[in-house]
Amino acid sequence: MKLKEKISYRELEKLPEGNYEVIDGEVVELAPTGFEHGEYELGIGSFLRKALKDRGYVAVGEVGVLISKEPLRIRSADVVYISKERAGGRPTGILEVPPELVIEIISPSNTYTEVEEKVMDYLRAGVERVLLIDPKLKQSTLFKKGRREAEIYSFEEELELLPGLRVKLSEVLS
Repeated sequence: MKLKEKISYRELEKLPEGNYEVIDGEVVELAPTGFEHGEYELGIGSFLRKALKDRGYVAVGEVGVLISKEPLRIRSADVVYISKERAGGRPTGILEVPPELVIEIISPSNTYTEVEEKVMDYLRAGVERVLLIDPKLKQSTLFKKGRREAEIYSFEEELELLPGLRVKLSEVLS
């Protein structure tokens, strides 16, 4: 559902509480996710926090990522990782510096076009890697900035989330 008035970057403080994205200045409310979705966020977020605690920050639960200021475009990520070096300090509010990693868990209501647009937004904004997790197919798709081809993995296959950080999703998702 879209809210009526358009919003600009200068008016960020006007943004409502809740789950939403801003697409070309229009606030678009997001539907609540299900329990399995939340479990996946917790599983992968906990793994990342434990593995990367000294290197950066991990957050889950519709974290705002600034894609562009004009027109205002903000995406809501399920899981993000941003290094201490890139963040320049503990982040608060919407991430205006692109994180190194964004993870999206595909919901049954997501369309292919919605997911593709979101991935492209993250990559254009400077996110290094975007991982899509598909609970229904028990597979993930990893997109890397500057690469044309995505890498597809079953939950049983090991993948490199970040340089030097490998994981089998079957071991962290319950």
